[in-house]
Amino acid sequence: MILTKETMMLNFYKVLFFIGVIFFDVAIATAEFKLYLDDSRTDYAMVEKQDCSVYKAKNGITLGFRVGNLLFSVGPNITFGKESGIDWNNLTQKLIARYMELCTRFNTGSIVKSEYDKRLKKIDALEAEAKKLYQKMIKDAEQRKDKLFEELDEATNEMTLTYKNSYNNINQMIDRSKFP
Repeated sequence: MILTKETMMLNFYKVLFFIGVIFFDVAIATAEFKLYLDDSRTDYAMVEKQDCSVYKAKNGITLGFRVGNLLFSVGPNITFGKESGIDWNNLTQKLIARYMELCTRFNTGSIVKSEYDKRLKKIDALEAEAKKLYQKMIKDAEQRKDKLFEELDEATNEMTLTYKNSYNNINQMIDRSKFP
């Protein structure tokens, strides 16, 4: 196959297009938008979009290559449906959903800065309250555990004394009944 000037230019444009597609997503992510500072929507600041995707869990296909010694496998590694991201519990997931909604509204410019700050403070207050409640639950569970162990110790000490007394009574009876 002989490469002509036209085919080389066509290949160059294909490569250039491919590079443009790769960096297109990065250019969108760093785009700035107007964030209005008050309800009058006259004063604004140019800000970058927030990254809301950090809180999302994604399913996907992973490809890799494994290398090992005789006891371990060597070769390609493909997994399907593996979830990447953070597995949040139910309460935390609700807080994350509130934050993601706020983040989306921030990134679209549909919320003013004062409202954004007010809602963010509310989410932070909810998180602080949830943290206190969680710590209280842990403390209560620990106190219940300690109380149960104390009750178990008392019950086993009483039973141990009862067994020792029974054992001593049996030994005394045997000692009395010895034949001369």
